[in-house]
Amino acid sequence: MRRVRALFAMLLMLLGTSMYASAQMPDTSAGAEAEPSGDHQPALPELSEVLRKLDRLYLAESSQGRLKMRVVNDRGTRELEVEQWSRGRDQALMVIRSPARESGTATLRSEQGLWNYAPRADRLIRVPSGMLSDAWMGSHFSNDDLMRETSLEEDYRADLRWGVYDGERVLEVELTPRPGAPVVWDKVVYELGAARWLPRRARFFSGDRVERTMEFSEVREMGGRYLPTVLTVRPRAAGEYTRMEYVEINFDVPIDATLFTRQGLRRLARSR
Repeated sequence: MRRVRALFAMLLMLLGTSMYASAQMPDTSAGAEAEPSGDHQPALPELSEVLRKLDRLYLAESSQGRLKMRVVNDRGTRELEVEQWSRGRDQALMVIRSPARESGTATLRSEQGLWNYAPRADRLIRVPSGMLSDAWMGSHFSNDDLMRETSLEEDYRADLRWGVYDGERVLEVELTPRPGAPVVWDKVVYELGAARWLPRRARFFSGDRVERTMEFSEVREMGGRYLPTVLTVRPRAAGEYTRMEYVEINFDVPIDATLFTRQGLRRLARSR
């Protein structure tokens, strides 16, 4: 009887140890981004690799997609549906499809510069480089946010460090513009997930004051990549924001180079 009791006690001890070990195991289910744990600071990854991934997260040899945009400001709420095409870093085209009163309004980036198109007047308006930080079509996104005129790798100096965001360890990338770069911000700080280096938030500074934030959410596979599919820009003005959601995006697809000309812009803007 004593032997049976001893065996039973040993079994209980082993079960308790096994359950405790299982409780300590990290979540490795699909979609979970495992973060480094404990107080020990792991070695920082190579800065150039982090910048390259961040700079090229939505870039490819070519891309084609659809997105929705909600703009909330003191004038009310606007809902837009947009189609977009790109080839490399130097060619991009965005065409508003909805609402009907704005359908055909477009922005083109090509080797010849940045252009806005007003379909009712059939007029192309060149956007000077000094207006890259201006709002795109009345949203809180800038021309540079959407047309990607600047490069994180080429136009900024960068520092990398560990930080904490929303209670989790993150990589912080602090960017300061290089002399002569077409950048209006004094500093930009990105916070990235520690495992996949996907952006969680970006803060844009004028001096020491945060002028706006960009939040990245809804990470899922799209076009063969894991990436945030919702980007939300919030200015300092309370209650205002613009939420942009990728409905569909495909990378490295065949795209006719003639789309990125003024004639191609007009043709696509007039099509439905």
